[in-house]
Amino acid sequence: MRRISIKDVITDKISGEWGDEALDTRGVVVIRAANFLNSGKINFSNLIRREIDQKKIEKKKLISGDIIIEKSGGSPTQPVGRVVIFQNPDDDTYLCNNFTSILRPNRSQIHPEFLFYLLSDNHKKGKTLGYQNKTTGIINLKLDSYLDSEILVPSLDDQIRIAHLLGKVEGLIAQRKQHVQQLDDLLKSVFLEMFGDPILNPHGFPVGKLSEFYVNPKEGTKCGPFGSALKKEELVDAGVPVWNMDNIASGGRMALPFRMWITAGKYDELAAYSVKDGDIIVSRAGTVGKMCVARMNEQPAIISTNLIRVRLGDRLRPLHFVSLMLYCKGRVGRLKTGADGAFTHMNTGVLDSLEFPYPSIELQDQFAAVVEKVEAVKSRYQQSLTDLEALYGALSQQAFKGE
Repeated sequence: MRRISIKDVITDKISGEWGDEALDTRGVVVIRAANFLNSGKINFSNLIRREIDQKKIEKKKLISGDIIIEKSGGSPTQPVGRVVIFQNPDDDTYLCNNFTSILRPNRSQIHPEFLFYLLSDNHKKGKTLGYQNKTTGIINLKLDSYLDSEILVPSLDDQIRIAHLLGKVEGLIAQRKQHVQQLDDLLKSVFLEMFGDPILNPHGFPVGKLSEFYVNPKEGTKCGPFGSALKKEELVDAGVPVWNMDNIASGGRMALPFRMWITAGKYDELAAYSVKDGDIIVSRAGTVGKMCVARMNEQPAIISTNLIRVRLGDRLRPLHFVSLMLYCKGRVGRLKTGADGAFTHMNTGVLDSLEFPYPSIELQDQFAAVVEKVEAVKSRYQQSLTDLEALYGALSQQAFKGE
């Protein structure tokens, strides 16, 4: 094991120089930071092309095993310095744009995949943060300074073994994620097969407004308490949970843990905002229209200011309504979605007036039974995914413990 600077294990640092302007449908493929996937792979499905002088191409083109590093862009939540490893998928020629640079590994000293995993680990641990500066609103990586930083490099044989092991676990993680996605896709297919498009209503179900299904007019919908009713200084470190937008997962499921609490006394004051098992919790800010069914196991809780609670009677199952809104986005009533997939607006008045076909309770319960079985399988995959991600973290921690 030896300590050496990053620049001493690369043969070349090649700056990209082409922007996104004056794009062409012909010419050479230009890879951008927008093509970086979180997995460290490259998304080859949304590439751009440029007509570029042949002399420049020879000096700048990517070869398999090159590391592409993002040197400009980033954000407060996504620091600059992400890396991907390039493996040429075909006989095409590939270049990089001016927000990235190519690091070409010296293969006599470092295995390309080992360098990729090491630099990716650096970025995940925030080690590129100390090499950032901001100009005209853009975050830049001080690449030369970063390349002067030192890394611990084991023997080539150990590098190959580490890279192979991390790659294997990474592949299993991707597989588990695909399995989870396939189960979500299955539920959507089952829902649409059983109930159909709500606009076309192919099964001829009766149509009703959501307000017709409330447990009663008073408790049917409730917006969370405004700031004057629940001040930040009244939140405590433990007690009765307060639902926040983070407790609603994008897939229509409840997300734990809770991060805000109030005292039992404060809960008594705000009992009108309580959450019960089976309530639907809806966000009206942030990602507007995210929703899930609350599963509280009789534990008391309340909603916070940017949420709406919907409480239904016995003619409409909460799971059916949440699934309808999840799988038929923008096709219920007059609700529209924005570019990010979120609804453009949401309030109690909008919810009250939503019209949609409603099947019999028996059909709704049949779908719920399918969901229960699929969710049981999905839970096992999720646990496996969690275990694999923990294993990957432990292996990378061991491999790069000196970094």
